[in-house]
Amino acid sequence: MAITSTQLTTTASANVFTAAGQQAITVMYLCNTTANTTMVDMYVTSSVANAAANNQIYSALEITANDTYVISTEKLILDNGYLIRAIANVANNITVTVSSISV
Repeated sequence: MAITSTQLTTTASANVFTAAGQQAITVMYLCNTTANTTMVDMYVTSSVANAAANNQIYSALEITANDTYVISTEKLILDNGYLIRAIANVANNITVTVSSISV
């Protein structure tokens, strides 16, 4: 099992997670560490694809001040090199923590 953490910026090309081999995402935590509501968009892409509407998994997800949104109801299986990318409407407000396991 591996855990990674990333603070989101306003750039969608920022990688939150990159699969090394085939990996299952077991849980993702999106934690708003500020006193301001922040919006997040998330994408699953290949290493050569851009973040776009055709690979978006969350759109305008609103995370209120000092709250955490947990994504854990379904496992997301990624092939080698696939990425989870995310963008926030305000930089450095959201920390994304991803837990994964090789399959």
